[in-house]
Amino acid sequence: MNQKKNIAICVPSGRFVDFSFFKSYANTIGQLMLAYNTVTLTVASPLIAENRNEILRKAFSIEEKTPGFLIDYLLWIDNDISFSFEQARKLFSHLESGKDFISGTYFNLVGEEIKPVAYKTKGEGYEWLSEKQLFGTMEVDSAGFGFCAMKMDVCRRVFEKFKPRPFDMRYLANGSVITEDQLFCERAKELGYKIWLDSELVVRHAKGFLPPQPFSFSYKEKEKP
Repeated sequence: MNQKKNIAICVPSGRFVDFSFFKSYANTIGQLMLAYNTVTLTVASPLIAENRNEILRKAFSIEEKTPGFLIDYLLWIDNDISFSFEQARKLFSHLESGKDFISGTYFNLVGEEIKPVAYKTKGEGYEWLSEKQLFGTMEVDSAGFGFCAMKMDVCRRVFEKFKPRPFDMRYLANGSVITEDQLFCERAKELGYKIWLDSELVVRHAKGFLPPQPFSFSYKEKEKP
């Protein structure tokens, strides 16, 4: 029998928790605990980048205080994402197959367009991908951390090089900002890791944004009453 993996569910909470997230977490946590050795780590403040850094410090502290115990995977979930156990398990299956970082797909309204929270580099910054650019499991330059998983070794290496703030922001001369998730991906890539996006694993943002015709068959099935 394979030994259970050790996972940390990381929730960098803002001031409010959306009910759709709470419902998803309540419906999922039991199954996750059966399938994996599971701990949930959360920090609540308006400073999401610092929340993410503090969550990493908590994860390292658990390892230090528990001889022989090491976290295998981190599952990052924003507190405005609606998700299922099957979707979380699919992220972990990507890690088990050899990927180091994998993100699910969720959408935001950008101007008048609904776009996936994934990016490609453009000069010193990033530009949003469009829905038409999505295909299968694809490599991207950066992805949002709303629903993603990574091997703990990625965090160990990024933290070691960029401590105390592996999550940070960078301000460009044109006034735009490189966000903490973009910068983390940039730093992980600098260390040789690839950033992957599963465009068929679609989770819902609490704001309700989805493409006019969701392309994930499994997601559409779950939306049926």
